[in-house]
Amino acid sequence: MNNSEGASPGRLAVLVPRQAVSAALAHVELDPIAYDVGCPMPSAAATAKGLLSLFRSLAEFDAELAAAPGVEYVQLVSSGYDGIVDHLPAGVGLGTARGANGQVVAELALGLLIASFRRLDEAGAQGRRGRLMRPTGQSVFGSKLVVLGAGDMAVQFRARAEACGATVRLTGRTARAGVDGIGQVLDLLGEADAVVSTLPLNGQTRGLVDARFLARMKDGAVLVNVGRGAVVSTPALVAELRSGRLRAALDVTDPEPLPPDHELWTLPGAIVTPHVGGAVKGFFDRAYAVGLDQLAQYARGLRPTNRVL
Repeated sequence: MNNSEGASPGRLAVLVPRQAVSAALAHVELDPIAYDVGCPMPSAAATAKGLLSLFRSLAEFDAELAAAPGVEYVQLVSSGYDGIVDHLPAGVGLGTARGANGQVVAELALGLLIASFRRLDEAGAQGRRGRLMRPTGQSVFGSKLVVLGAGDMAVQFRARAEACGATVRLTGRTARAGVDGIGQVLDLLGEADAVVSTLPLNGQTRGLVDARFLARMKDGAVLVNVGRGAVVSTPALVAELRSGRLRAALDVTDPEPLPPDHELWTLPGAIVTPHVGGAVKGFFDRAYAVGLDQLAQYARGLRPTNRVL
């Protein structure tokens, strides 16, 4: 079924993780069918028209779809959807959980920026050697920041950084009020104390932050990445970190997970965390709430606000 808006109004049979069933029952438009994540789907899956998917792997996602051939709309509990599109049957809609966890990922982005600006990695090493660190760090206050992206996560980050006294410029696919066009970003880099990437991964963003991009960043600037790892060229970034010209604070990397012996873990000027942007208490409650609301919109015959396909 290729439905540009939503389903015909009425109760919609939806597959939901067992822990989300009680929340799903609060929506009169939804008729939830519980499944256990990572286990074979129940026989009732064949009647489902909607799927709330955790999407832990493409193989698991394929198995979910195979057990539910009547699914018209897939709702994710994540904001990213790279790798999924090619696995969707023709005509099946797709939605994300945009807005569920942008605030906590933005919080981590600011924390990573502060840690890098204040050189907390170096300070900790100095302290372990019984030394005091001379004042070489930088404050977010008074800094100039460029954000790659203009979605929920980017807006949430801007609010937090501006509250700390930074000047923040967002960049999006098209220029508009308060947002510079991504095509202008190279011209902004020379004045930026840090670049923060919140971008999803797609054909336009893969490798966007390449050697040319990094070369335009000013000496001593910081690259923060909380979007998707492959937006950044790892070899190009490693080269800049080896030279000591740039610093980086990364919650996402390419490859991911980052092998234990990868150079990024130990390069001076690099702070790396293993994709923990949304890993806080309440993550699933927020993601399920957004996802179920999106499915309820679809059941009412509306186009869900987070629909991407």
